[in-house]
Amino acid sequence: MFRKFVMMTLLVVLPASAQAQARIPRVGLLLPEMGRSESESIKGIRDELKQIGYHERKTILFETRNAKGDRAALQPAAMDLVNGKVDVIFVTGTRATQVAKSAARDIPIVFIHPADPVSLGLVKSTTHPGGHLTGVAGLALQMTEKRLTLSKEIIPGLQRIYIFYDPNDKFSRENFLFAEEAAKKWGLQVIEHGVKSSEELKATLGGLQIGKGDALFHVPDNLVESEADFVFDTARQKKLPTMFNEETWAIKGAMAAYGPSYYQMGRQAGRLVDMILKGRKPETIAIQRAAKFDLILNYRTATFIGLTFDRELLKRADKVIR
Repeated sequence: MFRKFVMMTLLVVLPASAQAQARIPRVGLLLPEMGRSESESIKGIRDELKQIGYHERKTILFETRNAKGDRAALQPAAMDLVNGKVDVIFVTGTRATQVAKSAARDIPIVFIHPADPVSLGLVKSTTHPGGHLTGVAGLALQMTEKRLTLSKEIIPGLQRIYIFYDPNDKFSRENFLFAEEAAKKWGLQVIEHGVKSSEELKATLGGLQIGKGDALFHVPDNLVESEADFVFDTARQKKLPTMFNEETWAIKGAMAAYGPSYYQMGRQAGRLVDMILKGRKPETIAIQRAAKFDLILNYRTATFIGLTFDRELLKRADKVIR
C-alpha cells in the first residue's frame, strides 16, 4: 500500500515540477533593426534584470525578433512572439511599438521611445498610460532648447541654423515649429527647408551657400535620417557644423549630439519588466522619462571643418569620438 501511495505521489508531483520549469518568464524583444540604440537598450535591460536577480536561461528567457530594417517584417515578427506566448514584449521606436500594440492585445508591452508617446498616440497619458503599454520616453521635443543652448556654446558666433524636415510628416512639422520658436529666444535665425523626397533633400542641401556663423540643426525626421550619410558628407565638404539628437548620429559623422542614453533607458525598462513579471499591470505604471542625457562630441569632424572644442567642454562631454 505504501509503495502504491508513493507512486501516486510521484505521478502528481513530477508533472507539477515540469510545469514549474515551463513557467520561466519569457521576454520577447521586438526590434526594427539592430542599430546602436537597440543594442545599447538590450544591454541595459539585460544588465538591469541580472542585477535584480534574474539569471538568463535559468530564471528568465529572452526571445529576439529583429526585422533588420524591413518594416514589412515587423508584423510577422510580432505575431511570432504573440503565438509563442511570451510574458512581456520589449520594443523600440514608433513603428515597432504600434505593430506590437496591435498584435499583442493581451500581452504587456514595455517600450523605449525617443519622443513623446502621448503625442504619438501610443498611450493616453504619462501618469496613466491605459491599455497594455508602458515604457521609457526620451521626450526629444522637450530637449530641443537644451540642444540649442549647447549649439551656441559649441559653435563660435552661431547666428543661423538650417533645419531640414519633411512637411508631410505631422511629427516632423511639430518638431520644426518647436525648434523655430525656441531658436527665437536665443536670437537665432532659422532657415527652413521643407523637403518631401530624398532627391529634394540632396539638391537643396547640396546647393546651400554656407556663411560664417551657420550650422545645421537636426530635428527628428525619418526622411533626413534615412539620408544621414549624405547629410554628413555634404556638411563636411561645406565645413558646416551639425548638431543632432542621438549618439548614433555623432558616431556616423555629426559634429555633436545630445540625447538620451539608450543604455540607461534599457536599465529603466528592465525595472518596468520586473514590475510586470511580479504582477503589476502596465496601465498602472507611469511612463518614465529618460534619466540620463549624453553629450557626444565628434573631434574628427570638428577638426576636419576647422572648429576647435573648448577644453572645458571636452571634459564635460560624456563621450568624445577621436
